[in-house]
This record gives sequence, C-alpha cells and structure tokens, in this order.
Amino acid sequence: MTGASGIPERADRPAETLGAGLVRQTVELLVFLSLCVLLARTFSAEAYVVPTGSMAPTLLGWHRELVCGDCQFVYVVGIDEDGRTGSAVCPNCGRGELDATQAIECGGDRVLVQKFLFEFRRPKRWEVAVFHYPEDPSQAYVKRVVGLPGESIRLDQGDVYVDGRIVRKTLEEQRATRLLVADSRFEPHEAGQHPRWLFRSGWNYRSRASGWTRRGQEFVHTAGSQPEPGGDWILYRNWDPARKRYGPVRDFYAYNGGELPGENEVSDLGLEARLKVGDSVEAIGLALRSGSDLFRVRIPVGLRGEIEVVRHDGRRVALTNCWNPFETQGSWPRSATLEASVFDHRVLVAIDGRLLFDPIDYDRVRQGPPVASETPLALGVVGGDLTVSELRIYRDIYYTGALANTPRQAHGTQSAVQLGRDEYFVLGDNSPVSHDSRFWSTGPVVSGSMLLGKPFLVHLPGQVVPLQVFGRSVCWVPDPRRIRYIR
Repeated sequence: MTGASGIPERADRPAETLGAGLVRQTVELLVFLSLCVLLARTFSAEAYVVPTGSMAPTLLGWHRELVCGDCQFVYVVGIDEDGRTGSAVCPNCGRGELDATQAIECGGDRVLVQKFLFEFRRPKRWEVAVFHYPEDPSQAYVKRVVGLPGESIRLDQGDVYVDGRIVRKTLEEQRATRLLVADSRFEPHEAGQHPRWLFRSGWNYRSRASGWTRRGQEFVHTAGSQPEPGGDWILYRNWDPARKRYGPVRDFYAYNGGELPGENEVSDLGLEARLKVGDSVEAIGLALRSGSDLFRVRIPVGLRGEIEVVRHDGRRVALTNCWNPFETQGSWPRSATLEASVFDHRVLVAIDGRLLFDPIDYDRVRQGPPVASETPLALGVVGGDLTVSELRIYRDIYYTGALANTPRQAHGTQSAVQLGRDEYFVLGDNSPVSHDSRFWSTGPVVSGSMLLGKPFLVHLPGQVVPLQVFGRSVCWVPDPRRIRYIR
C-alpha cells in the first residue's frame, strides 16, 4: 500500500507478530549475553571463591556477620574448616559474648579475576594477585604483592623495607590497606563511663572546659564557645576491645576472634571525617602522633595565613606545593572530607582526595621501639562554627613475625630476602593468621610464571540461610550489599 507521495506506508502488524518478535529478541539477547559471559570466562575473567580470611577485611572467607548489641556496629568473625568461630568481640566498643544465634552465616567472597593481565604488564606493589601456591601448584592463593623482582625485602616493626629503605604508601594505597579502629557514628551505651572522644581546650588533657558538644552522631562547635585561644579539640582515646581497657592501638582483628587479642602496638594511624565549616572558623587543627613524634597541622580558613606543620620539638616543617581550599572566597558553610595519616614515616593531609601539601617523609627520631599512646590523634578548631561527622580512626597493617601469635622463623624478619629476576614477595592483609611468603617451607617467593591474574570484583557475595523444605536444608542467598571493587 502506497500513499499520495508514492512512498510505501507501514501496515500495522498483528499483535501476535509483535509478541513473537519480542520473544525472539529476548532469546537472542540472552544467547548473546551467555556467549559474552562464556568468552569472558574463557579469555578474560575467571571466578574464584575465597575460603579463608587471610586477606580480611579486603576479602572474606567463610564467616558470620554480627551486629553489636551495644553500639550497633556490624562486623564479621571468621569460620574455620571445622565450622568453628572465635569468640566475638566488637572492634568498635569491645563488647563480647554476643548471641551466636543472631549471627548471619556467609560464604567466602566470590571474586572475578582478570586472567592474563600480568602477561601484558607485571604486578605493582600493593596490588592484589591470584597465583599458584608454590608448595602445591594445584591450589590458587590470593595475597597482596609487596616485593618486586630484584628487590631486597625486610620486615621491621610492622613496616616493609625495600633495599634498606621504608616503603611509603600513597593516599590511594593507604585507602586500600587501612583498617578501621573506631567509628564515631556507633556510640556504645556505656560511652559515659569509658569515653572514646574527649573534648578539651587549649591542648590541655586535664581541662574539661570545651565548646564542643555531641548532637546525635555529630560533634558540633559553635561561634563564641571557645574558652581558650589555643584551639578547641576532639581527642581520640583508644579503647582496647580485646583487653577491655584504655591503651595503645594494637594489631587486633575482630575477624580472628578474641583469642588473638593483638600483640603488637601500632603507631601508623590516621583519621577521616566529614566537615561542615562556617566562615567564623579561623583555623582547623590536627594532632598526629607517630611513636615518640608528634605533628601538629594548622589549616587556616579564609585569608588568615599559610598552612603550618610543627613537629614535637617546636620545629616548623617546610612545605611544598601547598593548596588550601578554605582560603578562597565563596559560599559558606562548606562541606569537605578530611583525611590525615602518619603511615610509614609519612605525613599526609588531604581535603576531598587532594593533598594539601607534598607528603612529609621523616625518619624515626630515636633508636628503639616506637612509643604508642592511648590518645594518638586529635581534631581541633580555632574560632566558630564547625560540625564534624563520620569521624573514623584507622590503622595500617602491621606485618608480624609470628603466625597465630606463635613465633616462627619467618622469612624477611631476621634478615632480608633477595628476590630474583622474576620473583615476588606476597603478604596477606590479615597478617597474624596469613600463611604467605613469610612462612612457606619451600621458600618465600612466587615466580612470575605462577601468576594467574588480578582479582577486581567481589561479584556474588551471599548468605547461608537454613530453610525448612522436606526437613532442614541450607540455601545460599545473594547479598548485593557486599558487591564491591577490590583495591
């Protein structure tokens, strides 16, 4: 049929024809997607299941998820091969003896691995890799790459040294490896008896006069409420969850249970917070303690001077490439995410992911072990209106010379490990229980030929739910909350 213009007109097709076409398109799409998945699995990606917690919390093995009845913090405890789990201890507030019947049993993380990636480029330091286990090549292991070909690797007081020099992480690398110690959003009921957040003025630990108040999950400071000119501070006081007392931050993992309370004091610490800054604020302050050293940072707000960093002995540190987002004109109040850390003998301070100055690298100021403190970090303000929320404390991984608190002759601790041309040294994030390069009897290295690929996505996390169908059975249910990219 044609119209007046001579151009054929489209006749309306019957509904049955349209329905059949839609079904056909759907089937073709499903077939196409199936072929894509098959090709990706064959030539690009492959799925693996993580059975153990040696890489926790980055990757989780079989575990139980619990909610603390005191502070409502959600955390996990690992399950061993016999189905047993350690005693539950909340890492945020220290409460234990939780009702195991309320725990949610979850399978090990299912990860997608980019196959053949390391045939085009070699692994980078701090990158997670899957490889054939050197003592049994039929097994696949997943660890973090720490030592690269040709390097000399040594572990000392929790840190990694390459060719005699400490390895320092970038901000992105710190985010990938840092471990949560405390979160201000989850306040325990007995916080008044054992407070984690102390309000002090003028950097006087014993002073109780302060302009800070707590309103729900936020810390609020108002204009005109500052009693002393030295600033008004929120001091973090560490509560040791395993020992149920104040003390220095230790290498405790809730995943391993209370039987492994953490034996090593950790001085590599950092904080993160959401800030809402009013124009009446004169400056924002930070106090970052690293062992026996202390760095105080002053970030002016408005046109009130330059960023300053002062060490414990009063010396002002020279800064390069400074940038201050609060010195420019604009609308107020302003919201920003603050990150600050003293990891690996390096001071980093960033606003919304951008460094305020080039990293400050420093050497240990004295011989002997570092001095840890139960009040290692503080956030302060000079002037008026500042709201702080989502204040979190982090620590770095402390690489141990023991396995499950049992001393071992660990590779790389007493003397350095020299890597060959195509050899790698790998470690697990859950250092106290990770069977990695430190403890392999056949040697501490992974050959480049044994690398399988890079895991990049936890794609099908799930819960194990008991269902009553013709008697008790177990059902695996996907848990989309835990889908995440792997750093």
